[in-house]
Amino acid sequence: MSLDFSDIKVLLIGDFMIDHYIIGQSQRMSPEAPVPVVVFEEEYCIPGGAGNVAMNLSSMGANVTCLGVIGDDIWGKKLLSILEKNGININEIKIIQNHPTTLKQRIYANGKQVARIDKERVIDFKSDFLSRNINNYDVCIFSDYNKGVIKDIKINTDMVIVDPKKDDFSLYKNAHIITPNLNELQRATGIDIQDDQSIIDTCNKLIKENNFTYIIAKKGAEGMAIIGKNNFVKHIKPYHIENPDVTGAGDTVISALSIAYAKTKDIEFSAKIANAAASIVVGKTGTATVKISEVEKLTIK
Repeated sequence: MSLDFSDIKVLLIGDFMIDHYIIGQSQRMSPEAPVPVVVFEEEYCIPGGAGNVAMNLSSMGANVTCLGVIGDDIWGKKLLSILEKNGININEIKIIQNHPTTLKQRIYANGKQVARIDKERVIDFKSDFLSRNINNYDVCIFSDYNKGVIKDIKINTDMVIVDPKKDDFSLYKNAHIITPNLNELQRATGIDIQDDQSIIDTCNKLIKENNFTYIIAKKGAEGMAIIGKNNFVKHIKPYHIENPDVTGAGDTVISALSIAYAKTKDIEFSAKIANAAASIVVGKTGTATVKISEVEKLTIK
């Protein structure tokens, strides 16, 4: 299998963040509180949220244009610099005065995360994103982390794929594909999800109410389920990964799914590509990306 996404143009709209990692070792507990004393070794920054989606898309070879907002601060500058160095189009990311760039700081000791510090403020942002000519792109991704960029939208075009975070899925009405996890499905419907049949029932309810074509239900270690119009149901088996780190796995899923679907229009094949990509990235530490060459090494069944 050979996959080439260099001809795929993606419009990525969403909540852009930066992840700051502090890495160290700990040999003792603090005498001041029941927490480890972490001796600093290194630190680094990686784009998070929609930024991680952009990095995954670029890593897999797609052409990415980003639309979103950041703050006029050191973290926003770092984020833009990293994206630009990776060949990602940042011209449509707006810099907002007196607004903090969303920041997640993770502290690792002895290879394990021991603390996370978040800095964020939901923005009241009026966007004209969907007035752009989406038809100039092969696929449009909404990476919604509920930080204020994606709201009051009206989707009236094909090939919009959404990673939802809001409890009210009617906001995403008419999206072609959405990729919720089971907790998000349960919150959106109030249905207690216990098994595959309850996943199917929940997704069919949402499809009928919101005119989605497909829902990719992410089941974590249990794989994925594809539920579509006209009683379409497919289950994607998981890969077994020892000690997975699920940070940003959903970003990898929507990235791989979107470009594979834009290329092939085959939902089952695209979900298998996304499932394989996610299995690779959860085997890495922290916010990570995957290359399509890594996916090609896995057997897609």
